[in-house]
Amino acid sequence: MALLFTKYHDCHEADVLECNIGGRYLVALGDSFTAGGGSKSYPHIAAGLLNWQVRNFAVGGATTHDIFSQLINSGTVLPLATHVVLTISGNDLDGLAKLANIARVNLTAFEEQCTRFKPTLASTYKQIKAAVRAETKIYALPYVDFISVGNRVPYEYESHKIIQTLNKLVEDAAAEANIYYVAAVVSAFRDHEMYSLDPYIDDFKHPTNPVHPNLKGHAKIGEVLAAYLQVNSG
Repeated sequence: MALLFTKYHDCHEADVLECNIGGRYLVALGDSFTAGGGSKSYPHIAAGLLNWQVRNFAVGGATTHDIFSQLINSGTVLPLATHVVLTISGNDLDGLAKLANIARVNLTAFEEQCTRFKPTLASTYKQIKAAVRAETKIYALPYVDFISVGNRVPYEYESHKIIQTLNKLVEDAAAEANIYYVAAVVSAFRDHEMYSLDPYIDDFKHPTNPVHPNLKGHAKIGEVLAAYLQVNSG
């Protein structure tokens, strides 16, 4: 199904505070890694540091299938977007569930699953490209490697491998779709991994936010993204 948007810059179609013709407007899509933190999500942090307008349409639990509805929901804002950022694919591949049950995961089978999924992810990125203006830049963010180091938990190597494989998928699909890949996000939590003295991620037993960045984590990803956009925003 084709997704069609009228390409216009009409302040009557958006809230006056959001209409930023001639400036930079960041639109965010994706899953809980993008949605998390609410007004303190990484897109909000990055936009605040850069003094850009921002709207975040990401939804926790989203898969690539849900990007279409997020594009629909962002319809009045999307024509204003100069930059689009997103984190997506983890839920399609049950990434967090695999980390929680790492002892049962066949790494080779997961690598094959990611390889098979690449056309779907690349197609999702291309769907976004088709919905925005030709000059709008799109940035795929990988999943930050938050796994502990120093053998603090069993199967650390295998857990890191899950995230590495998932991020290789994101990188390869972004290259196929000819969009940006923000590689620096992967190591954003260095020295602040799970079970460190000052973690930027909540652990598996957290009652409300297990295995997701906390507010410090969202802030750090936002800082890394802002630094990348300063150099690669066109």
